[in-house]
Amino acid sequence: MHPSSLPGTSARGSWLKKNRRDGAQPMPNDNSLHGRIILIVEELWMIATALAIAFEAKGAQAVLVKHSHPDLANVPNVSAAVLGSHSRDLCQQLRARGVPFVVYTGHTKIDHECSAAAIIEKPALSAEVVARVETLLT
Repeated sequence: MHPSSLPGTSARGSWLKKNRRDGAQPMPNDNSLHGRIILIVEELWMIATALAIAFEAKGAQAVLVKHSHPDLANVPNVSAAVLGSHSRDLCQQLRARGVPFVVYTGHTKIDHECSAAAIIEKPALSAEVVARVETLLT
């Protein structure tokens, strides 16, 4: 299945896609994120996809974004987010909406709005990122 683009997204070298595996069901007793929408902002497709699969295994719907300036109007019910280190404006928007987020980055220091968030250093297992988000939502 090919992910579908969200309306109103830019085609200028970036992508904003919903990643759904039709027919896939969460494993029994492992749907702690069932019905949650998780925004994943990651430039590297391989990492974004691995994170999406891990979140979907817990019952969440993953929305993948390559750039750090998505239109949050296209993701109105976002429950939590996984951001890259260059997401300063997005951190401010999510905080204003009361949406919890983590920063998943290879940088050890972040000196802007995102620095108050939980920081997960790359490389970390997708399961660790999911567990950290689960903690934020409970």
